[in-house]
Amino acid sequence: MSQKYKAYDIHCGKCDKYILSYHKYGSGKGILRLYLKNIIAPIEWSNIQATSIKEVKSLQCMSCLEVLGNPIISKGKKWAYRMRRGYFHRKLQKK
Repeated sequence: MSQKYKAYDIHCGKCDKYILSYHKYGSGKGILRLYLKNIIAPIEWSNIQATSIKEVKSLQCMSCLEVLGNPIISKGKKWAYRMRRGYFHRKLQKK
C-alpha cells in the first residue's frame, strides 16, 4: 500500500519563478519544513551530495536570489529546509 501525498510546485514569492516540485505527506495545511528526500524535481535539489548539513546551501530563487529556506536537521534526524513564510508560493499539481 502506497502512502498518500500531495504534489506541489513551489514558486518564488518575489518573482513567481518555478523552483521545484515536492511530495507533501500528512494532513498539515502549510509547508513548514521541506524534506530533501521528498523533492521530486529538478533532480539537483533532490540528490544533494553533502556529508554535513552545514555544506548544504540555502534554498533560493535562481533569478532574483531570494532565500526561500534554510537547511536544518529535523527532530527525526531528517535533512530539510525550514521554509520562510511569505517568501514562496505553493501550487497543487493536477493529477
